[in-house]
Parts: sequence; structure tokens; C-alpha cells
Amino acid sequence: MTVVKQKGVSSERYAKNVRKYINGKYALARGGWNLANRKYWFSEMAMTRKMFHHDRPARAGAKNITMLHQVLAFLSEECSCNGGKMTPDACMAYAEQWLAKHYPHQQVIVALHEESDKAGKRYAVHMAINRTDLLTGKRCETGGRRGKYERAAWVREMDKAWNLAQLEKGKKNSKIRDRQPRDTEKKIVDRGEYSYKNNLRELIHIAINDYHPKTMEQFKKLLASWGVEIFIKNNRVYATDLDIKEAGNPKCTFNLTRLDGRFAIKQLEAAFKNNVLEAERALPYERRCEIYIQRLKKAYSAWVEQAEASKGVAYNLFPKFIAPKCDEDLLEDPAVRDELLARRGYAREIRNRYAGAVPDAGDDRVRAAGRAHGGNIDISPQVDRAVDRGDYARGDTPR
Repeated sequence: MTVVKQKGVSSERYAKNVRKYINGKYALARGGWNLANRKYWFSEMAMTRKMFHHDRPARAGAKNITMLHQVLAFLSEECSCNGGKMTPDACMAYAEQWLAKHYPHQQVIVALHEESDKAGKRYAVHMAINRTDLLTGKRCETGGRRGKYERAAWVREMDKAWNLAQLEKGKKNSKIRDRQPRDTEKKIVDRGEYSYKNNLRELIHIAINDYHPKTMEQFKKLLASWGVEIFIKNNRVYATDLDIKEAGNPKCTFNLTRLDGRFAIKQLEAAFKNNVLEAERALPYERRCEIYIQRLKKAYSAWVEQAEASKGVAYNLFPKFIAPKCDEDLLEDPAVRDELLARRGYAREIRNRYAGAVPDAGDDRVRAAGRAHGGNIDISPQVDRAVDRGDYARGDTPR
């Protein structure tokens, strides 16, 4: 996920600040676009504007925007300084694609910086885009509010091509920025003093990453043995440091989501589920197949209850059966493959039977369900009536 920012450079002071920042010694990489000599980019752009009479306002009383200062700021998690895939070279390549597609005829100077604040580090590409379009000889349009939405659409398109995360409106998109100590706690840590909040954060990390609990109950018992009480209230996970509580400090209970963005209940449940799958992968192949079939049957039974409660719901809104994720090597086992195909076929038939306003009621879907149940069988209406006598909720096979 990339954030794009733009500000028009109209004052001499702002122009000098942009030049100073781009030419600064802390830039990780630099690049240029349509420039004869990047070292003297500022003077070259000024000469170009003068040549096309863009060194003065387009109309009386208006500001003269000489350059566009654009910034492409990458999500902290996706930067290599935090273990992500966007290295400095990748960030520069991204910027070059951006310019080639949207500013091919502008003079541009590019500088990559590693920016940091109290919340963490990230990479950001700063670009000074000269206002003059070399092809048309006209001023590049800034676009106002329309241009803002247009640039946001451009960056979403590029992020999709680069397989980067997308911005979600109304949500905190950077988890790393939720993992940092708050200001007061950071001052304590910086002084080299003990922070019981930081200690609690580390204990939870160790519990999840080193001891691999598979359920919330295992997680609670493990933390309890270390003097930390875990409880859930209003779908939020809280932790109480019992040692601090016994010392008489009332500020000993913390919302784990606020303590660290990775400790929200959904993230913890995902970690537990992943630990279960990792443990299963160490088992013998035959045992893994048995476990998957049991999980498949359990998921199917739960879906059947949901389907029965949804009778009459429109076909397009009727809940679909989603089988548990299956490792590719398990699909090589005939029992797993047949059971998976059968359950999907039963689910198709139940959906056709229970849903309202079923399109093309009957025909291709029922035949497809029959093939999934028992091979390539061309089911006639008589066979359909025989199939209806089977209890698919119980898992019967067609006769």
C-alpha cells in the first residue's frame, strides 16, 4: 500500500527547501527523468520554464506553481528495513514506472529517503516535477480535488500490479505503527529503566512464537504460569500483570490490541489455527488424511445447520459451503479427494433444494452434483427422485 501526496511549489522558499532535501546527503538513491545533467536539475528546470514563459503566472493575480512536489510513501511493513519486499531498488523502480506512465514528458528529479518518526521507519520517494510539458509546451495540470482522486486511483492500480496491500478507509493500515511503545513508555525505555508494559509485550510474543499454543485455553494457562491473567471481555482480549497488581499498582490491566496491533483476538485465533496446521504437518501422511477428513465432515455438518436455517433465501444470497483448506499433497489421497468431491456435491444439491428462486432449476446443477457424488452419471428425472430419498445432511451417498 502506497500513499501519494502532492503539493504545488509556488514560493521561492519552498523551492529551496525541496532542492535542499532532494540534494541532501541522506538520500539512499537518486534518479532523474528528461534531464541533461541531474546535478544541476534545479537550474535546468528553471531555464525550461523560462523558455516556455512558465516563469510567471498564467494570469494576473494567480500564484505561479513552478514545480509539483510529489511523495510516494510506502507502507512500513512492506519496506525492507522492516523485513518487507520493497527494497530501495524496488522503490526506485516503482517511482520510474509511475513517472513513465503519468509524467512521461516532464522533467523530474527523484530522491529516496528512509524516513522515521516515533512510530517507526519507512521508505519514501520524493519527486520534484517541473510544471512544463516538453511535448505540448503547456503547463502540467495539478487537477485540484479531481486530481487528488485521480492520483489515488493511479496508485491503487500500481499497487495491485506490484501485489502491495491496499488502503482501507477508516482503518489503521500500518500494524507496525501499533506495535511501538507510546510516548511515556518510550521515555522510560530510553532512560534504561524497567517498563512492565514492555515486559508484558515480550512475554506474549514469547508465548505465541516460541511455545506455539493451539487454543485460547492453552494460551491462558501458559501466561498464567508466568504471572499474567488473560481474559476476554466484549470480544477484546485483556491481560493483567499479577505481580504489578500485588504491588498495589491499579494500572496493571491492558487491552492487548492497544498494547500491540498483532494481539487482537482475530490475529490470535489465526496464530492458534496456524499452530494447529503446523503441528499436523509433522504427523504421518495417513494420520494427516484422517484429520482432514474429520475436519471436512465437521465443517460440512456445521454448514448443513446453517443451510437448514436459511431455507427460502434467494439462491444468490444462500450461504455456500466452503471446504477447509487442504494441503496439495493430501489431494493425492483417493479417500480425501473423493470425500471432498462428495461433500461439495451434497452441498450443491442442498442449496438447489433449499434456496428460493433457483436459476435454471434443475438441470445442469443437479447433473453436476450427481457427477460429483458418484462419477460421470447422467441423472434422469427418475434418478433425481431416488436421490431425494437420501439424507445429504447425514452424508448419505446417492442410490
